[in-house]
Amino acid sequence: MLMRRRRYLLIAVPLTMVGLLASGCSSDASNSDSSPSEPIATPYSASAAPSTSSAVAAPAPKSPSLVGATWQLTAFASSTGAMTKATTAPSAGTLEFTADGKLSGSTGCNSFNGTYKRSGSSLTIEVGPMTMMACNGAAATQESAVLANLALVDNFTIGARLQLKMESSTVLTYEAGMTGLAGSSWVATGINNGKAAVVSDANTSRVTAKFDTEGRISGSGGCNTYTATFTASGKNALKIGPAASTMMACEPESIMTTEQQYFAALAKVTSYKRDANRLTLMDSSGATQVTYIPAS
Repeated sequence: MLMRRRRYLLIAVPLTMVGLLASGCSSDASNSDSSPSEPIATPYSASAAPSTSSAVAAPAPKSPSLVGATWQLTAFASSTGAMTKATTAPSAGTLEFTADGKLSGSTGCNSFNGTYKRSGSSLTIEVGPMTMMACNGAAATQESAVLANLALVDNFTIGARLQLKMESSTVLTYEAGMTGLAGSSWVATGINNGKAAVVSDANTSRVTAKFDTEGRISGSGGCNTYTATFTASGKNALKIGPAASTMMACEPESIMTTEQQYFAALAKVTSYKRDANRLTLMDSSGATQVTYIPAS
């Protein structure tokens, strides 16, 4: 019998392929308790990759604060919806929020208190008690618009200014007002007469006050010049020391009466409220003692 000779072809197999073949064999044997298997390499998947560091949640953006500023009215939506520049006569409209959900402000004529509710950028405002001074002309128009618009507010934005909105429409615009006293000069518009009434007459505008940067207040009481020390602290606390004045006598006698009432009112002051166009000095009960407008 003729025997045929078999030829064998030797193929060079790379070592890496050998490793893969061995891995495949191990995989087949993995079902056997007697043949422990090595883990099989799988393609890299970013979603399956283990985290190399603990996940750290990004801090939530800080909500802009309404509290801590006296907001000064700069514009309001008129009855036609057009934005109208705010008047500063007799004073600028203001708005001030407290951390306990209360607010106070001015329409530019009358002052008011109220409450507000905020959730994120959502905001609702409810105006409460307010003074009942008569408003005329532009001040009356502004007051009506401010009160109507405050009731419409449902959200706000704060950037360079505070914008109170109804849906996407801005109805009131405010800017952060000045709050300090140092370096400011004022002319009186009302003085407490000591009988629980703030009065204004022909003599009132003769009374002035200048707060310097060294802690002194000086000016005219209507007849005599005066000087005193002042200390402002915290948000709006104010103490004014005894006034030293010249000793002139002026006619008519009502001028001297106004001056005496003014000095007595200064002695009672414990706090103040300021915006760019109005300064109010108050006693410990919150009663107004003196009101001013900026000196020209």
